[in-house]
Amino acid sequence: MTTGVGGVQVGLCESGPVRDWMIRRATPADAGAVVELRALMFASMGVPGVDEPQWRQAAHAWLERELGGRHTCVALAVGPDDRAVASAMAALRFETPSPVNPNGVWGLVNNVATRPAARRQGLARACVVEVLGWLREETEAHVVELFATGEGSGLYEQLGFTRTAWPAMRLRLDR
Repeated sequence: MTTGVGGVQVGLCESGPVRDWMIRRATPADAGAVVELRALMFASMGVPGVDEPQWRQAAHAWLERELGGRHTCVALAVGPDDRAVASAMAALRFETPSPVNPNGVWGLVNNVATRPAARRQGLARACVVEVLGWLREETEAHVVELFATGEGSGLYEQLGFTRTAWPAMRLRLDR
């Protein structure tokens, strides 16, 4: 084990190998693989509509546009065959500055997913560490948030995330 970004123990991170896997940043050419891992995440969370083509096509187009830009980073764990088996995404969110975040630039970590056969090898952790490194070193984000599932909350706490006093609420606007 070596020390990765933020002193977190991982195999090798920051676009390096974790056992037989390579952690690398996604490019627009990886949009399809990211959508598939995103669908896997939604399915494991029990989100309805995972097989609907409309969101998949929209996500694919969004990822092709955003990957390689300045506001989104996706880390992928890929095998020797270059097949993506795990991912984590970070994106920037811009809000009015506040006492919690004086510059108003937030990081949002999401899309943390690992294919079942590749779980329990540290791949999700390595992907999250990679996107946290991007947020720390290549953006102006001061605060990072995420929405954790019960399964993932232990990992995030190990990486320094804490629960907030104000849980997220959501309103879907009818369009």
